[in-house]
Amino acid sequence: MIHNGYAIYNDVDAFCNRELRRIQKHYFMDCHTKYFRASCGFDIETTRIKEQAFMYHWQFSFNRCVIVGRNWETFEHLIERLNTWLEWQKATLIVWVANLGHEFSFLGRRFKWVNIFATDSHTPLKAKTGKIEFRECLTISGQGGLKNLAKNYTTTQKAVNDIDYSVIRNSQTELTETESGYCYADVEILSEWSDYIMKTYVDNGMQIPLTASGVVRSQIKKAAEETGHIEDIKQAVNGCFPDRDMYNFIMEFLFRGGYTHANAWFCMVPQYDVIGADFTSSYPAVMVRSKRFPVTPFLEIDLNNNGEEITDERINTMCVWFVADFFNIRQTTYHSIESKHKLISVDGGQFDNGRLIGAERIRVALTEIDYKIYCKYYKWESIRVLHAYAAHPGALPGYVLKPLKENYKVKARLKAQGLDGTTEYQNAKAVVNSFYGCMVTRLKYMVWGYDTETGEWESHLTKKQYSDLIKNQLLSPFWGIYVTAMARANLLNVLYEIDGGHKEPSAMYCDTDSIYMQDTPRNREIIAKWNDAVISENVLFLEPEFRDIGAFDWIGGTDKQGNPQRYIFKTLGAKRYIKHHDGVTEVTVAGLPKGALERKIAQTFSYADDCYIAYENPKKKKGKIGYVSLSQLFDYFTDCMLLNCTESMKTRAVYSPQDYECTVIDADGHRELMKEKCGVAIVETSFQMKMEYVYKHLIESIMSERRFPI
Repeated sequence: MIHNGYAIYNDVDAFCNRELRRIQKHYFMDCHTKYFRASCGFDIETTRIKEQAFMYHWQFSFNRCVIVGRNWETFEHLIERLNTWLEWQKATLIVWVANLGHEFSFLGRRFKWVNIFATDSHTPLKAKTGKIEFRECLTISGQGGLKNLAKNYTTTQKAVNDIDYSVIRNSQTELTETESGYCYADVEILSEWSDYIMKTYVDNGMQIPLTASGVVRSQIKKAAEETGHIEDIKQAVNGCFPDRDMYNFIMEFLFRGGYTHANAWFCMVPQYDVIGADFTSSYPAVMVRSKRFPVTPFLEIDLNNNGEEITDERINTMCVWFVADFFNIRQTTYHSIESKHKLISVDGGQFDNGRLIGAERIRVALTEIDYKIYCKYYKWESIRVLHAYAAHPGALPGYVLKPLKENYKVKARLKAQGLDGTTEYQNAKAVVNSFYGCMVTRLKYMVWGYDTETGEWESHLTKKQYSDLIKNQLLSPFWGIYVTAMARANLLNVLYEIDGGHKEPSAMYCDTDSIYMQDTPRNREIIAKWNDAVISENVLFLEPEFRDIGAFDWIGGTDKQGNPQRYIFKTLGAKRYIKHHDGVTEVTVAGLPKGALERKIAQTFSYADDCYIAYENPKKKKGKIGYVSLSQLFDYFTDCMLLNCTESMKTRAVYSPQDYECTVIDADGHRELMKEKCGVAIVETSFQMKMEYVYKHLIESIMSERRFPI
């Protein structure tokens, strides 16, 4: 049987006797290991009974063959035969898996593992049994699930909705041709993904990465080696690392993420004529444009101040970070910018959904960039600097900027050619974004191990000393801190232009590199002025591909007259918002799968007289439509997120580390006692994101009194 050009085998021995004997024997070396060059993938299908799951179909691709089976015994036989053959070849075989953690949950106690590398419990990136090494692919693709991986990297595409997972199946259940094709396609994609990995990394003499940031790290390392001074670079970077206690301190308190916050003034009430603007490559823009990165070790200094403000000129000429107490501090705008969890200590604090409104005293660690933002968004009676450190500023080194610029040029050229919907563009964008991921990756003190006897994951401290962890580093931890601080400052400086010093705010929501605001001529002008300044500077100092890096784009694009797209917008807090435009609704809620609320709306509402929106309901027959009014939509969003959501809108994993069994009766009446040594069931669960009482009280006060407590 042939499917998409792949030979389908239902017999393990037939595959091994026919295919392994005639295969061409090609090998490659990766990190001192000899690998057999073959394109392989593995996937399973499971059925769920309450909170237990059972495998009823497995599929394994080997080059342009797919071997399938219905029980674990046949899969174990395949692994045994492959291992015997690989021992003879004296080589290891890589088998790609999409979400290895799921498959490993069933494999863990069935095989003896000689090497497992995991970033957390239940999240192995590779696991080796004998000469077979299972590897995770989604952490490299950086594009979400297998569907997106296929869209961006392979010819074969993932079948959608071809298997109804609500149907109970066992190993005797006959699959239709469509259902079988769904299974085959999943591993055909993985074989083609393997081809991409071979072409991209192996054929170019590069190590196969485990993560998307690993792709970038290999490029940075290669660029450093090309300088001929990589050992000098390592020594210089090593000298910029603080001691272990200080490292832990700066990563906990000095490093801050992007500014994501909803303006309480606008919460709970739908806003009309809302426009959004977001930065073009916010973090890469800072990395390419800025010359304010600390390029020497930080040394302790006495930072001059008059008790009310810092007067030391080094705050403007050098990279400075310090720890200070601020007394009787209060915000000056409608935006609360400092995170509660970044305060070392606080007395008498008042907070706006986890962001500081004011306090009797706070102790905080700030860079000079953060301090200048503080000067705009807060006022205080006095300041006391406890410790301060300074380093000389400069641009990021060439071995970082060279590969970053090369990748960004590819991305920019594809976008200019109108190819921003292509695989090549998505790949280039993912790599560019991973440069920031490398900058902020923390040293890993913990390692994870798996106990085959108990089926449990265990963590323990690495045996490596701190000095060992940092000796081969090529990136200073302060570079990640400063990239984030400068990008955050860019956003907050524009936000201050919009709302600083005004009686009522205009901006309602920020999310790291974007601002949603009321559509006014003044707001449009502020965005236009920022873009003019950025583009003018880029044209003078950067190559043509970087012309718009760091400038704003209008979210949703513009019409023929250049007007930005307008939304009806409602937010309930950070990462909780819904926006609607011309019959299309987008919902963003942290922890809720994308599209879940939209689907729930489609299943909940029927025709309404004042209907604005029509959703296709996938559970109804083709052509049937579910309708919902705009007012219903926004009310339902509030109810689901805050009040009475009992519907299942997300899933959770229930792990079973030990043996379990169940008699499974399928839809055709086939009865089978199914057994697993370990496994995981994905079960539906209700979702509710409650609002803190203090935050809710703040919103109610604003709505009734129309004033903010500043």
